[in-house]
Amino acid sequence: MRVSPKTGALLGIGTVVACLVAVGLLSVTGNDFTVAGLRGTDLYASYGLPVVRVLAELGAVVCVGGLLFSGFLLPEPHRVPIRISGWAAVLWAVAALLSVPFTLADVYARPLSYFMDFGRLLEIAFAVEPTRAWMLTALIGAVIAGASTRITTQRATRGLLGLALFGLVPVASSGHSSSGGDHDWATASLLIHLVAAALWVGGLIAVVAYCKGEHLTTAVTRFSTLALWCWIALAASGVINALVRVKLPNLFTTSYGVLVVAKLGALLILGVFGYFQRQRGVREVVKHGTGRALMKLGAVEVLMMLMTIGLAAALARTPPPDHNEIVPTVELKLGYVLSGPADVGRILTDWRFDLLLGTAAIVLAVMYWRSRAWVAGCVAIVIATSSGIGRYAPAVFSVDVVSTMILAIGAPILLARGIPQRYRVLLHPIAATVLFSSSFYLVYFTGVFEWSLDQPVVRAGIHLWFLLAGLAFFLTAFAPEVPLKTRRLMVFAALATQSVFAGALLIQDHPIGEQFYRSLKLPWASDLLASQQLGGAVAIGFGVVPLLVAALFLVVTPQLAKERELTSIP
Repeated sequence: MRVSPKTGALLGIGTVVACLVAVGLLSVTGNDFTVAGLRGTDLYASYGLPVVRVLAELGAVVCVGGLLFSGFLLPEPHRVPIRISGWAAVLWAVAALLSVPFTLADVYARPLSYFMDFGRLLEIAFAVEPTRAWMLTALIGAVIAGASTRITTQRATRGLLGLALFGLVPVASSGHSSSGGDHDWATASLLIHLVAAALWVGGLIAVVAYCKGEHLTTAVTRFSTLALWCWIALAASGVINALVRVKLPNLFTTSYGVLVVAKLGALLILGVFGYFQRQRGVREVVKHGTGRALMKLGAVEVLMMLMTIGLAAALARTPPPDHNEIVPTVELKLGYVLSGPADVGRILTDWRFDLLLGTAAIVLAVMYWRSRAWVAGCVAIVIATSSGIGRYAPAVFSVDVVSTMILAIGAPILLARGIPQRYRVLLHPIAATVLFSSSFYLVYFTGVFEWSLDQPVVRAGIHLWFLLAGLAFFLTAFAPEVPLKTRRLMVFAALATQSVFAGALLIQDHPIGEQFYRSLKLPWASDLLASQQLGGAVAIGFGVVPLLVAALFLVVTPQLAKERELTSIP
């Protein structure tokens, strides 16, 4: 396999065009931040920041594309795309580090040279959330660059792809979408948008780059299906994010609105290109094994994608028109308002859809709807995250425990019973038990829970962690391949640790997350200790009891099976 020699030139031209698009648009809208009092006037920072952001995003998508190509689009991993991903990760990390002084100069309205002193730069960098995000991104890029020189298996390549996609999270969670009303939807939709864009753009660059490889037909057909779903995710998340950030009357009367319209227009044009790509390029590859049409259409499509990246960089530097709108404290903290106490009526009827786990649950249910247990598990995820339970969980500790127990125990039990055999991944029983049992203590008693209350992305990550830890545990505990005695020990050990966790919530005399809960100033949720004690009771009812039922199932079911065998002997 070798890289097409034209690809480097295409990426070079596209990068220059993307930078020119970003700088050109900012020359028209660049005063918006200064007028809003959000950014300084240093020209180097104002125009340098979008340039380094374009470079960082280019490095990210090329890195993701190479790992996607080798990990999923090819039948076996190949060193060439992995090596290219490593060099792209270097560009990603360097651009992320360069973004730190540019961001600080922009935020503090100081000359860029003021932050060239390393000691001063290091001291101030940790005080600003966007620069902390860029430093974490740089670290992730460096790890990927180092790891790419050593991985040889497809499983390791896929793991590195997961890390690369996670590298998109820090900066996304520190921009416009992370503050103001509806910031939960804004952040979630932006994350979906960025992940879908990275997979689509990076995947297409990889396909165009390696368009003469021996497995071209396999790679192109697989990517064609993925590209369609990525475009759908991009369109849906883009519309949601736009509606959250800008009101309809401001779409054509503000700089931010016009850029949003331009970006949506570019996405529609790319969708048309994708259609012709499937009709001509993909069909030619499947029928004749040649990628000439694919290369021609793909090159134009890649160039347009890179121009869109420049447009997105300019959009990131333009404040939303309603950025200075005063919102209630609760809405500022949670992203939405609460209509009253978390009674049964509101829990049942006051829904707010979770764009991340709610969408994932629906997609998983549609993908494998033939198993009732699997669908029931997906429904449990939606209830835990999108019903009144999910809406009130960030504001009421006891409701949060309900959500956690459903995600960590209720939903995984159902999913484990209904998951297709070919998708089962078993852990060592000790590892599965430790991972599951320790998660509750690590989240609630180490400060991670308090951190998540102010960070929707962290909160979503914790939800996903509990779900995966629970699924890994119950898949192993219910697996016939694992000795029955071992599985019983697993469940009884988890039952014991869960009982201790519930007891700790009941007897602790200091409220967890007190500072955040007090800041909400909810008159009907002032007794934080009582709510925490109720959370302990919930942990017994929703955590200990299901584990006890699972333990009884492992004890009683084999015994009944033996009795049936004995009675069937003549």
